[in-house]
Amino acid sequence: MALQAFRRDFTYHTERIHSVGGGTVLRDAMLGLNDGLVAAFAVTSGVAGAFNSNEIVIMAGLAEMLGGAVSMGLAAYASVRAHQEFYRSEEQREREEITKWPEHERDEIRAIYRDKGFSGPLLDQIVAHITADPTRWRGVMMREELGFGAEVMEPASRSALTVAAAYLIGAAVPMLPYLFAVPAFGVLLSALATISALFMVGVAKTVLTGRRWWQSGIESVAIGIIAATVTYSVGRAFGTR
Repeated sequence: MALQAFRRDFTYHTERIHSVGGGTVLRDAMLGLNDGLVAAFAVTSGVAGAFNSNEIVIMAGLAEMLGGAVSMGLAAYASVRAHQEFYRSEEQREREEITKWPEHERDEIRAIYRDKGFSGPLLDQIVAHITADPTRWRGVMMREELGFGAEVMEPASRSALTVAAAYLIGAAVPMLPYLFAVPAFGVLLSALATISALFMVGVAKTVLTGRRWWQSGIESVAIGIIAATVTYSVGRAFGTR
């Protein structure tokens, strides 16, 4: 009965709680949205400060949208693939260690679960159950010793597409006002739209971070304002009206 209860708790912990907390799709979406908002806001503000032309601002915004989305998507793809390759190399190392030094690796399993509060016959049962299956044994070592989660093998293409799509959506927000207003007024509308969106993205991040919603929202807004202020000031100083 005790071992059955452990199995239920183990499955719940590693699959349900970890997968909800990980939120890789949400993480990628937040990354893309935030970067798209900040980068496009900075670029369009800088160009609006330099040129009194909607066409130039929109062209610059579109170029930034597409270039940024492709760049961020490829970077996300490369990052996930690199993490997966590292996982596979560590998995192979664990496989070899279990084969060459099973007693040492068994002692590591025992130490891990002893630190979790298990002892006596129940600890012996847990160790015997885990080490009876090399695949299970290796999986536990990867999670408990090295800290890898189940999300490590999620498709790199999904991460890339999520980041790129979110980036496009985020980057569109600062640019859209210039379709309806001249740069002098459009930059104000763009600032209002972007600040509102950045605040909402900052609040949404708290699903992953657990921070106070208002702190996260203000931090995201502050980053966007600083970036846009710098580029707009440079555009005003060196641009031609």
